[in-house]
Amino acid sequence: MSVPYHRLPRVDARWRWWRPLVALAFLVGWYVASQVVIAVAYFVPIGASQGADGLMGLQDDLSSGALDPTDPLVLSLSLVSLVVLLPGILLAVKIARVGPAGILSSTRFRVRWRWTLWCLLPTLVIAIPMFLVQTWGMFSFDGGFGWDHDAIGQSTVSLGTLTLTIALVLLLVPFQGAAEEYIFRGFLMQTIGSWIPLRVVGTVVAVAVSTIVFALLHIPNGYNVWGILDVGSFGLVAAIIVLRTGGMEATVLQHAFNNIMIFVLQAPGWSKVDLDSSNGTMIGWLITLGTSLAFWGMVEVLASWRGLDRRFAGSEAPRFRGTVPVWAGGRRWTRPGGTGWDVAPARD
Repeated sequence: MSVPYHRLPRVDARWRWWRPLVALAFLVGWYVASQVVIAVAYFVPIGASQGADGLMGLQDDLSSGALDPTDPLVLSLSLVSLVVLLPGILLAVKIARVGPAGILSSTRFRVRWRWTLWCLLPTLVIAIPMFLVQTWGMFSFDGGFGWDHDAIGQSTVSLGTLTLTIALVLLLVPFQGAAEEYIFRGFLMQTIGSWIPLRVVGTVVAVAVSTIVFALLHIPNGYNVWGILDVGSFGLVAAIIVLRTGGMEATVLQHAFNNIMIFVLQAPGWSKVDLDSSNGTMIGWLITLGTSLAFWGMVEVLASWRGLDRRFAGSEAPRFRGTVPVWAGGRRWTRPGGTGWDVAPARD
């Protein structure tokens, strides 16, 4: 017997259908409260130093929807507002008792750090063609290797601003990517997968819903149709990778490296380069789809070679009608890896 990643909540006898809803309510409350704290932390100093004009300018930048990678203030505010979702979802799952600690990380109920290091290989391999695509036409080889300023223009930010922006990207983007992965490919897929009794149906619905929700939430950022398809294809392949590997490690790395590359290349603010990443194209969508599929293929080969433990080596807890019997309490019955379910009746 074994349990796939998206049904891990069912290995705990305390799991109930309403627990994910409690976790979601906590996450919403956490997000609203954290946004208030972040707003105060940013707006009060700006109001004190720049007055009403500074506050109105910041509000206009934030309401435009497009993330400006050349403005460290706007960039950090936007990233921090997403980073706080990572501890929020981890606390939500723990407080609602959706499952054992670390249930969102992998089928081992923890981050598999050795597997994470192995996943750096396909991540770096994919980063090379992505870098070449992102920088196509930006370099010149006349008189030596360097930027083609006739094509990209001049940088519109100072060296100090550029350095600060890159530091913020390297510090915050990995946690921003992890937060999105843990919510969409983790919590959302496990919730839907544990709600639907039929495994095949639950798998398809979990992948579809997580992909659609992930893509639709980018609409307020001004993404066009090709941009939505680009994000959606990335989310679709990421969801499959999570199910196939039984954990978040590979997709968190892929998501973080992808976003870091985009922000770093846009950070100089080249005067002739469009910094709005929401204006997707068909070519850009096909490139994202192709590189995502290539990354999935490499991860599959690597997982097979390493003999990765993709599923939880145990069985699901029986779903009792009514109150769980007294004998079903305790470590032997409710903790992952316990042997109690092998001899427990499926119904009382």
